[in-house]
Amino acid sequence: MKNRTYGSVAAVMILSLGACKKNEAVKAPPPPVAGQAPASVPTAPVTPPAVKIPGRSAEQRAAQLGFVQYLPQDTEVVMSFHQGLKAVDRVKSSQFWKLLQSELGLGGTSTGEGAATEPTRIGRLLGTEFTLAMGKTAGTQAAQVLTAYRRMGYFQMRLLAKTFAGACQSGDVAAMKQVGAQPYSAELLKELLADPESGITLVERLKMPPLYLAFRTPAAQREAASQQLAALVANLGMLGEVVESVSIEKAGQKFTGHKVSGAKIAEVLAMDREQMDQLLEPAKIDQLFAAIAKKDLVVVSGSLGEYSILFVGSSIEDLNLAATPAQSLVASDCLAFSDAYATKELTAVMYGQKSAIDALQAAAGGLSDMAIGLRDGLAGAEGLGDTRNLETLLRTVGERESALRKLITNESIGIAAFFEDGFKIESYGGSDNGGVDWKASNKLASLGDSEGVVMFANMTTEAAYDEKARAYMEVLMETAYAMAMKVAECKVQDAKIAQFKQMAMLFDSQFRPDAVAMWDAFSGDFGGGLGRERACIMDLSGSVPALPGIPQAVVDSGKFPRISIVAPVADRAKLAASWQKINASATSVLGKISEMAEQTIPMQKPISSEKDGFTTWFFSLPFFNDDFMPSVTVGDKWFAASTSKKQALDLVQMAAKGSESQTGLSFRLNFKALQKFSRETLKSVDQNSAAIFSNGAVPTDEMAKAARIIEAMKDLDQFTVHVRREGGALRSSIHFKTR
Repeated sequence: MKNRTYGSVAAVMILSLGACKKNEAVKAPPPPVAGQAPASVPTAPVTPPAVKIPGRSAEQRAAQLGFVQYLPQDTEVVMSFHQGLKAVDRVKSSQFWKLLQSELGLGGTSTGEGAATEPTRIGRLLGTEFTLAMGKTAGTQAAQVLTAYRRMGYFQMRLLAKTFAGACQSGDVAAMKQVGAQPYSAELLKELLADPESGITLVERLKMPPLYLAFRTPAAQREAASQQLAALVANLGMLGEVVESVSIEKAGQKFTGHKVSGAKIAEVLAMDREQMDQLLEPAKIDQLFAAIAKKDLVVVSGSLGEYSILFVGSSIEDLNLAATPAQSLVASDCLAFSDAYATKELTAVMYGQKSAIDALQAAAGGLSDMAIGLRDGLAGAEGLGDTRNLETLLRTVGERESALRKLITNESIGIAAFFEDGFKIESYGGSDNGGVDWKASNKLASLGDSEGVVMFANMTTEAAYDEKARAYMEVLMETAYAMAMKVAECKVQDAKIAQFKQMAMLFDSQFRPDAVAMWDAFSGDFGGGLGRERACIMDLSGSVPALPGIPQAVVDSGKFPRISIVAPVADRAKLAASWQKINASATSVLGKISEMAEQTIPMQKPISSEKDGFTTWFFSLPFFNDDFMPSVTVGDKWFAASTSKKQALDLVQMAAKGSESQTGLSFRLNFKALQKFSRETLKSVDQNSAAIFSNGAVPTDEMAKAARIIEAMKDLDQFTVHVRREGGALRSSIHFKTR
């Protein structure tokens, strides 16, 4: 458990802690003056105006972006990592990494290979520069793989529905258990191969896109690096007769390696044709072999300038390296976003072409393929009675998911990461699911300004997205209910299904009307009674509740987390109506539970209080206080649901004084506030340890470990995210600020 905990934290923070000591262009705002830092995200994220400077030449970009200067202009994806060893040195100098070393033993021994720590291994892998790039058709080919995965889900669900219907008819669940134990059966494979959307048709369309892996190495290590890559490629020779040697000259350099021949693989497969005849008809097998025969895989290695290169593609002709920067990707407008960071020592630069993102988005699936698979499996099946209503619901799932996905828009994406006042990631473009109203001015942004706020999130949702998401959620719930009822009707001899049937019938006969009424009240009147902006605020300034076992001294002096969600009020009457409906349903549910338990459980009545035009509703319990009181506060303009009555009142009053500020989505995590709270809490626990721990058995080792963790946090300041649109283009700024 300890190792998993520290490992999870390390995975999130390791890179950021290092800062402690002619394709479609990616749209970018005007870059700043050379030598001036680009726009970053302060405590309350805003976007300061930038100053225009001329764009860089291809040669200037090449000097900073490295291997990208050799990539052809039809490259669709680039991921380039720079200064790996320097980043490792920064990580290893951080207090947090030193803590991980002491707790997990990551430091190794003083000599030998064990001395290499994990970040050192990463640094050696990335070296001075490491680039992974994919050329033309990368997006299309990746989409083919997603299509195959999506169709696999369809056939699995169709087979499951057919098997379930058969089990209900026969009363035997053995076949269902077999399908669950062996989801990839011969029958499923046969269906997939014959499928016009995937299967053999997919094999015919598949083609390995050009893939480049380039390692920048010092002159003294270059020969050794090239030999290591060549040795890696040579391992393909173990495949025997299906492999042949290849050689090609590009950009004045020789690349050598192997080609895995599709024609020879088809010949080998033909030797076992008798087994395949059991799956497919002869014509289909001929079609499959013909498709495989056309699929070659070429893997070669070589060197160019400072780089050792590994290339994978469909043919040696796919290897395409630009002779000059002017002919390469750096001369394309797609990398214009990087000009804003001409003075920065970049740690990563990434680019993805819009067409590639579009292809992936179109091929990606959600629940619709599985829903349609279930529908087609039920259609015409005997043993389940009338399934027309369920089939209609399953079809509607696909329709509403499709309507929600139509809101998605894509742009080419460009990302620049660098160390500055910690670690920053600036991105331009990407995918937008349509959930955020980018034009709305958020009035609640100032609620996160207080130093005591440890977590803050703020955004305004898009009305069209809310409507379609609600419709999608509703049909999912209706479908789940209808499927549960069909399972409950199935007459099979199985203990688990019998237990499920009992629970399903109990819900249907007793609680379904109340559950439906609650959902309608929450999604209808309650949702319609609130505006579309939301702010979530968590601070660590609350009072400790007087719970049994907590010493009075801790209650009097300690601090406790408080969290609130604040939203504008659009229609107060609807909010009141929603509460009346929810309360009526909750009272009904409690009455039914009382009847089943043969014990009266009275419904608690809320208490209200008035202050400054706001009404706070809450339930009274002995250990509640104003700072630990789950409650709802509502006025004519603002609403808050909170764990603290006091915090809610403070926030709605602040909201009333707020003004329109930033747009988009913002998030902030304040490590300084967290460290202060942790330090004060540990001190309080230490001072009252005799009363807190039974028999005065203070866990000194655990206390000391907690103190070390808190001390290591001094490297961290805050983590901020701001996503917005600038000049119509999607922009995001991520800043892991360190001290």
